Amino acid sequence: MSCTPDNVGAVGDVEAWRQELTDLGLTGYEARVYIALVNRSRYTASQIARESRVPRQRVYDVLAGLTERGLVRALPGQVTRYTAVDPASAIERLMATHRATFSQLEQTTARLVEALVPAWSQGRDETDPLDYVEVLRDREMLSERIEEIQAEAEQEILAMAKLPYLTGDNSSGIATVRRLKESGGTVRCVYERDTLGHPEMVTDIRRYATAGEQARTADYVPMRMWIVDGSRVVMSLRDPVADSASTTNVLIEHRALAECLTYAFEAIWAGASPFT
Repeated sequence: MSCTPDNVGAVGDVEAWRQELTDLGLTGYEARVYIALVNRSRYTASQIARESRVPRQRVYDVLAGLTERGLVRALPGQVTRYTAVDPASAIERLMATHRATFSQLEQTTARLVEALVPAWSQGRDETDPLDYVEVLRDREMLSERIEEIQAEAEQEILAMAKLPYLTGDNSSGIATVRRLKESGGTVRCVYERDTLGHPEMVTDIRRYATAGEQARTADYVPMRMWIVDGSRVVMSLRDPVADSASTTNVLIEHRALAECLTYAFEAIWAGASPFT
């Protein structure tokens, strides 16, 4: 016998019905058993297991669950048989459960809004004296934030580069250089001379220079630094005590600081040699 005869529908239809029943809250086995019972007025547990292809050791639990939810009725007798509740009633029971859940969610949502909105409104009035300082914890975060502020640059980027070099996809940085050059902006970078001992670094410098960056080299650069539009500064500060290779990266949005550091950059730039 088959659980997908002509009066029930094609195999594709039955699979769709099973999926829709599981969407309404039935398990896969429950959906199989209910559809098998829809196909016939009554079945024994062993017949249901065979027709629905549900393992026999599981079919009793599945039938008990469907019976408890009001989708199946047990017919007492010498051998217990099971019959499906008509689909209109069965599906309405499933929907009623969803409606009750949704109603609870609506009540929970209302309580959360009532409780959180005042706190949120009060929080808008609170300010942190160091809101303009952001600590960038790792190299990945540093790379992401540099990419972001460079993409937001409108007029000028001043940079100093030293090892360890931030490797990765630099296509967005090159696109920013090209964009600023085409709009009349400038990008200048001073590279510490040690970086030229790394072929991948030299390749990157050439690509940036081709895009429009003005590049120079200096014997010594005190830190990695980016100054964007005279207002935002990213600095990589080496730990002077714990480890000279360990750095703390900070993003500071402060025009006065950017102005001071721009003077320092210009002094280093003036003493640097053009990159060739």
